[in-house]
Amino acid sequence: MEFQIKGHSYRAEKLSVFDQLKVSRKLLPVLASVLSDLGSIRALLPAEMFLAGTDNPEQEGGAQPRINLDAISPALEKMLPRIADVLSGLSEEDTNAIIHPCLAVVSRQHMKGWTPIFTSGQLMFDDIDLFIMLGLVARVVADSLGNFLPALPTIPTADLPAA
Repeated sequence: MEFQIKGHSYRAEKLSVFDQLKVSRKLLPVLASVLSDLGSIRALLPAEMFLAGTDNPEQEGGAQPRINLDAISPALEKMLPRIADVLSGLSEEDTNAIIHPCLAVVSRQHMKGWTPIFTSGQLMFDDIDLFIMLGLVARVVADSLGNFLPALPTIPTADLPAA
């Protein structure tokens, strides 16, 4: 997946299945905390959040819809400070277990090629600040774990009949 943040072009690969497991194990408690107010976040999501031709989450053949990350950028920007607050309560080990694998799959266009942004535990570009870093992590998580994390409901669910 390719995208731009603050005038720089980035390319992110999907996490390996083992890194997906590691990240999801650490991230699910964070997401549960962040998404406790689902209604306000849902209101921030635009109708055009799925890329053209993939607006039906129940596509034939089990194909997964592709999320238009540019369209959901305002929601991500609103959520990032809250995510940063929740992350501040995580241990160093848990934080690194989420952030390091995500940053390791991101490259940035530099001169005529693509350069990894994260090598040997260090960011390779000085202009990547906290919010850019968290935005990169959020995009990798959305792309790599989007089919694992439950989709937001589009209609209210019916009440279950009394037993």
